[in-house]
Amino acid sequence: MGILNRNVPPKPGRATVSIIAKGNSLSGEIKINGKTHVDGSIHGHILAEEDISIGRYGLLKGRIRGKRIFVSGSLEGEVICDHLFIEPGGQVHAQVCCGDMKIDQGGVFVGERTLPEPMQGINTLELSEQRSEHMIEHPENPDQGDVFSSLPERITLSGKS
Repeated sequence: MGILNRNVPPKPGRATVSIIAKGNSLSGEIKINGKTHVDGSIHGHILAEEDISIGRYGLLKGRIRGKRIFVSGSLEGEVICDHLFIEPGGQVHAQVCCGDMKIDQGGVFVGERTLPEPMQGINTLELSEQRSEHMIEHPENPDQGDVFSSLPERITLSGKS
């Protein structure tokens, strides 16, 4: 990992960190080992084996896959990750598939979120039993007993007050 001596490997057990500084731009299909911090822009297909953090000036646009993604800048496209954290000032305009999502006050999410398949840790039998507990009978129309049917298919969240 030496900048001056290119033959120096990273020390064992240390994670590598890639930094795309403000003013720099990458495009194409990118595979990243280790953690990544972006204050420049990346357009394309990004596959990161570790965490990605998008700084205040950073922009990621395209298909992004990573372990944990922290957004203080902008993220657009399709996202697959374990955890998505939208920090104050962060903007995500994407189709997101993640197990955990947190939006801080001042963060913006516009898009659609789905859970990974198969849903791990959730027993489908338990889910169907929980759903039946929320059934309300309507004497006029027994087919309208599901409170979930009245919910919208898509919700847009914004940190703006």
